Amino acid sequence: MKLVPFSKNREAIYDLLTRAKRFHATTSVLLEPDVTDLFGVLAARRAAGRPVSLLACLVKATSLLLAEHRRLNHHLFHGLFVKYVVDFERVACNLVMLRTAESGERILLPVVIERSDELSLEEIQAVITHHLRTPLGELPQIQAVERLKRLPRFVLKLFSYKCRSDHRFYRRFFGTYGLSPLFAEDENGVREGQPGVPTHSISNTCSAFFPAGVSDKPVVIGGQVVVRKKLALMFSADHFLVDGHDILLAALALERLLADPTRLGLGAPSV
Repeated sequence: MKLVPFSKNREAIYDLLTRAKRFHATTSVLLEPDVTDLFGVLAARRAAGRPVSLLACLVKATSLLLAEHRRLNHHLFHGLFVKYVVDFERVACNLVMLRTAESGERILLPVVIERSDELSLEEIQAVITHHLRTPLGELPQIQAVERLKRLPRFVLKLFSYKCRSDHRFYRRFFGTYGLSPLFAEDENGVREGQPGVPTHSISNTCSAFFPAGVSDKPVVIGGQVVVRKKLALMFSADHFLVDGHDILLAALALERLLADPTRLGLGAPSV
């Protein structure tokens, strides 16, 4: 038995989750959109030497969703004496990527992608590739964390307070909504299999998405049982700001987006 240090990385996550539990009323719904056609198009692009990842498609799809369903792009802030809601108007995806530090510790790397609904899939893919391949020490997000490590504990508390009370400060570091993939993806695509999906998650945004993996499942189409690829995806929203019908309508719209590759700027699947 030995004591394991509570790293600054874990302290930052502790503060983030504590803030989420106290200042937001997160409710979650599990979706299983059909991504059979999307996978077909992505495979064809890889074969043609023009790969685009599933993750890039999810950034695009969720960003388009927020551009269409504006209430999902709001955020509740808690000042000293007042609560107020901000409509961010422009969409910025806070993509949480998994990297491994030299120490072996897994690091959650937040990447804010500005105007993510307006970017092409190729532009989004370039941002993802850059943050996957650039050495951690050269990324400004990691440099900021390293600076925080050298500061007293109360500075992290101040950072947390600014995040929940100052919309400009929050917007700078966290964008307008969150996307945190829980699957592994490489040059061959997503590693398929039956994913394990959490039943609930909390977040500090009005809207957050947690795609967990892809698996083959039987469905009935035209009276026939066929196998289709289903994406397990958890969608969380702040119930302080949106109601059940907002979540339902958004969930249905997201399923339609992911089922039709042409709406994401991809070609139609080959027949």
